[in-house]
Amino acid sequence: MLFVVAFGALAVGGLLIMLIARYGKHPQPYPAGAVVSGGLSIPYDEFRALIIDLFEVLGLDITHFSGNSAELDLFARTRGALTAGKYIVHAHLTPPGDMVTQPQVLRLQDQVKGEGAQKGILITPYQIDRSGLGNLEVEIEFVDGRRFRELLEEHLPKQVDRIARYRGFGF
Repeated sequence: MLFVVAFGALAVGGLLIMLIARYGKHPQPYPAGAVVSGGLSIPYDEFRALIIDLFEVLGLDITHFSGNSAELDLFARTRGALTAGKYIVHAHLTPPGDMVTQPQVLRLQDQVKGEGAQKGILITPYQIDRSGLGNLEVEIEFVDGRRFRELLEEHLPKQVDRIARYRGFGF
């Protein structure tokens, strides 16, 4: 009798699981541009090569390069003789929570002011939190995952398939 009760409860539980799986609400797919956790983030060496290739195509020469596994700091110059300018670039590979935060934006602003650069560029495969920043004291161009992918599609279309397997990039 004990076995009948135990197996009966097991059978009823299995039946309930099957009914819930069949008729229950399933989560909606991620909206376009959402950052999906759990995927692979792009490796540092591939990210660095991608940034260098993109800047080369855009006509920027990298004059200084430093970085670690989470971010790259670059100084770049335009190639034009009369319109030459210095740009400071912060490229964030693995920001906490897949979001570049306000303090990171303000750090770039301070560095652009301190170096007397023409412009700052903040680039990441993920999202950038710009809320509450108001007007910045220097010009900063924000390149989030979606804009990063658009630049790659326009200037380096062969790289788009390469980044499709990684988290971010507006996928």
